[in-house]
Amino acid sequence: MPVIKHQTYIKSQPAKVFQMLTTADGWNAWFTDRTTIAWNKDGTGEIRLRWAINREKMIEDGGKIIEATPDESFIFQWCPGESQTTVKFNVQPFREGTLLAVEEHGYSNKDIGTCIECAIGWGEALTLLKIYLEHGIVLKEDLFAGVI
Repeated sequence: MPVIKHQTYIKSQPAKVFQMLTTADGWNAWFTDRTTIAWNKDGTGEIRLRWAINREKMIEDGGKIIEATPDESFIFQWCPGESQTTVKFNVQPFREGTLLAVEEHGYSNKDIGTCIECAIGWGEALTLLKIYLEHGIVLKEDLFAGVI
């Protein structure tokens, strides 16, 4: 089964990177438009990632938050294709900032097209987060620029 893996160095402290991944305001600042996160007392919850394509169209996905270890890892499930997959972000101090890694697994061989699209997407996502945290620049509008 295919596995997606990406990592990047971000010149921002692990706590800030973790906050951007575990709050709706964080996601909406650099990547999504109307994401919501509902937390349970045990550290699990529900994440709904939403992107406004235009005034009439919204893309939505998300699922169960499996685990959130403060300033270390954030794990959730979603279903970008036919298969439910698990996304894990690892946050660790590195040099003067953070080494952020993302790994996604759970794709079936018949879902390989979606896996390839998400592999590209997670690479773009890490780049968008890096640019946002290091320079305060928001480029998420470019994600769907060609979609009508």
